[in-house]
Amino acid sequence: MNSFISSIAACTLLVAISAAAPAHAEDMMKSDLLPAETTNADAMTTAGTKADCMQKAEMEQDSVKKQEMLKACDAMQ
Repeated sequence: MNSFISSIAACTLLVAISAAAPAHAEDMMKSDLLPAETTNADAMTTAGTKADCMQKAEMEQDSVKKQEMLKACDAMQ
């Protein structure tokens, strides 16, 4: 009886993990597929002035993102 309950618990755990994995993978794919323009637009809208934008871009750790943000800041009037 004890092994029967253990196998039911193990099966339930496997079913729960199997159901949760695709949902998590879909969420991760959606967040990875955001266009680069969104990042540039966010940098320009959250930074009020060109100086604020440049400061925010300089604080960025990712060099590719940093270059994109700097280009977006340069395009500001």
